[in-house]
Amino acid sequence: MISKKLTSKAGITIPKSVRADLGWQPGMAVDLIEQEDGSLIIRPHVNLCRFCGTHENVQKYKDVCVCSSCGSKMKEAI
Repeated sequence: MISKKLTSKAGITIPKSVRADLGWQPGMAVDLIEQEDGSLIIRPHVNLCRFCGTHENVQKYKDVCVCSSCGSKMKEAI
């Protein structure tokens, strides 16, 4: 376990050795997941379908993430 203090702007730096072990690169997106027990999970960002919330078969089009199922339903509706 590594303990870190929050900066004056409430940020933290993830140590280089931890980033290297995880394969995380500067500029990559991460998701912050708040837990009911007050803890925080940080994981690589996963694109979710804007309409149903799935992460499977998701494509991004003009900054909107849509899964193939919702995309097919939209195509049929048009």
